[in-house]
Amino acid sequence: MNILAIGAHPDDLEFGCAGTLYRFAREGHKIHLLILTSGEIGGDSHVRRQEQEASAKVLKATLSWGGFRDTDIPLTRELIQEIEKPIKKLKPEIVFTLFNEDSHQDHRKVSQATITASRHSRSVLMYECPSTSNFNPVIYCDIGPVLKQKMAALTAHRSQVFQTKVRDLSIVESAKATAIFRGYQDRVKYAEAFAPVRFALRAGLWT
Repeated sequence: MNILAIGAHPDDLEFGCAGTLYRFAREGHKIHLLILTSGEIGGDSHVRRQEQEASAKVLKATLSWGGFRDTDIPLTRELIQEIEKPIKKLKPEIVFTLFNEDSHQDHRKVSQATITASRHSRSVLMYECPSTSNFNPVIYCDIGPVLKQKMAALTAHRSQVFQTKVRDLSIVESAKATAIFRGYQDRVKYAEAFAPVRFALRAGLWT
């Protein structure tokens, strides 16, 4: 099946759902990434694109770009249509997007636009980032067996994840701490967690 993961910036989805994506890839499913900006406000856009391409290789995923400006993504018909393009083409079994309560305006707008663009999709799951607020997940994926690959995808974004601090933790440290916490909630060692817009259970998922 096709899986579509959407991020506003390079490294968004690696924090929130890279382990889950890798589990699907390892099981033979096709992973597609849509990143809507090059993250040019947070660093050199050329470098950040290269880093995202390296991460996509780790995740065995195809990668496409939305062409919007970092920190200035508009919640417009254009954004919705850009997200609709791969949804209509791929008809993904699951769409992953950012959570809709977030202190970063790009994250909120991408989440809202995805909810509209994926209105005909049966499963839409929202993932968390360090800037997410009021996240109360009800769906979990055990990523213990693939934690190494998740961290490899995340650390591909070298210009960001070691320098940026969240409560005195690097993004890498924060991601691992989050995986431990979500694992505790899920009664496993490491997990990723999701808040569903909709979720249609399929045999074989999360086994």
